[in-house]
Amino acid sequence: MLVAKPGFSLVAGVLLLLGAIPALPGKAAEASKVIIGFHEFPGAAHQELIDSLAGQISHVYTLIPAIAATVPEDALGALQNHPLVAYIEEDAEVTSIDTSYLSMSSPPLDLSAASTEDEYERSWGVRRIGSRSPHAQGITGKEVKIAIIDSGIDYNHEDLDGNYRGGYDFVFDDDDPMDDSFVSHGTNIAGIIAAEKNGIGVVGVAPDASLYALKVLTSFGNADISDVIAALQWAVDNEMDIANISIEGTHSETLKAACDAAYEAGLLIIAAAGNSSGEAVRYPASYDSVVAVTNIDKENNVASSAAIGSEIELSAPGESIYSTARTNSTGYGKLSGTSQAAPHVTGAAALVLSSGTLEDINGDGERDNKDLRLLLQTAVDDLGATGKDELFGFGLVDLEKIFSIHLQRTEPWLSGWQTYNMENKNYSISIQNNSLYAVIVWVSENGVIRRDLSSIHTFRDHRQPPPQQAEFEINALGTSFEVIFIPFGKVGSSADITIN
Repeated sequence: MLVAKPGFSLVAGVLLLLGAIPALPGKAAEASKVIIGFHEFPGAAHQELIDSLAGQISHVYTLIPAIAATVPEDALGALQNHPLVAYIEEDAEVTSIDTSYLSMSSPPLDLSAASTEDEYERSWGVRRIGSRSPHAQGITGKEVKIAIIDSGIDYNHEDLDGNYRGGYDFVFDDDDPMDDSFVSHGTNIAGIIAAEKNGIGVVGVAPDASLYALKVLTSFGNADISDVIAALQWAVDNEMDIANISIEGTHSETLKAACDAAYEAGLLIIAAAGNSSGEAVRYPASYDSVVAVTNIDKENNVASSAAIGSEIELSAPGESIYSTARTNSTGYGKLSGTSQAAPHVTGAAALVLSSGTLEDINGDGERDNKDLRLLLQTAVDDLGATGKDELFGFGLVDLEKIFSIHLQRTEPWLSGWQTYNMENKNYSISIQNNSLYAVIVWVSENGVIRRDLSSIHTFRDHRQPPPQQAEFEINALGTSFEVIFIPFGKVGSSADITIN
């Protein structure tokens, strides 16, 4: 009889005698998702190195000298010490910038009764940054290519389908970047940038811009840094003009290098500063090569949820922003945050590009993303401390400071008049007369003529060489006015009106 010793299993002993205990299998080697930086752009030798260590490559970059791969942990030491390798960095996770989900409805209103005017009424941020002035002049973002690096876009949406041009899904590795996020994060951003001016729903800042969806966020709102870098590379390779990013994570040398390289390649990168409630600006918005945008409310206050820091460059509307949602491709809803502020700046940049008026501001012989960035920094309402500050940056983007109104008599009778909407600020108007006899300024509030604000500006010395100038103010604080500028003079006579 077999007697078990203390601490000895009787069953184990029997099996041992019978030779029935198999050898325990070794634990499977752990693997790590990493980004491997090289001293030179990777070629066959670099890929063979990773293959030799049983690594699985996910991205081979041409924007920066790096490869993203999954590598066994016990091989990382050998890889780190290889002469081809400059560094190894964790392929960390980034997330969509947290949003305050307020409401969503489908459809949002009686679309049969909607008009183009209603679109502007429902898009307070689009109005606040002065988008109506360029729209009235036919400047709508045509042929400007915008990459939205986010959760995808509902490209079937009635307010987006005409502007969607394609993209890529880096989550599922295919060319179908449909938005599957619960809060319609990417679709909301797309609508702020370029919802169509079609008489329904909302209108975007640049309603004729070309939208490209680069889906890096899963439906849960997380992404790998390696996919964000791949999206930046796609944007450069496909000659995007602007990239909008509303994603945050920890600092990554590789992501910084990718942003820097994309910016130097001509891509203007605009990113949400982060909803950190007064804490530091998030990455990638805090990189020097990226325009960091914070959000304000209707009273021009920086949202309490916004990040604060010297990296803040511009401010834009971001509270209770009504935009497109992915519900049955006819949905609309409201979101709040710096994620909603950044696309207002992206749309503004698109309008400037489409106008063809961008100058070589920095004097380097090129008219490019760097000049566009400088122009946006000066076309602002300075809301905080004089100059750039940690709350508002340079200030609230104001397209009215860029796009003046060209007023011209086109017919013998009443003609050439232009309408301008003023809302919740004090406006300074300057008329530079070229050859008109007079300009009538007709102001109405809620359909009622404000005779106390309406005026006639005559240029009796019209035979003298131009320009002649008239300057005045219209205070629309706490209300909104419709202002009509009516030219009087010979056919072909004109004036230029600047509104600040």
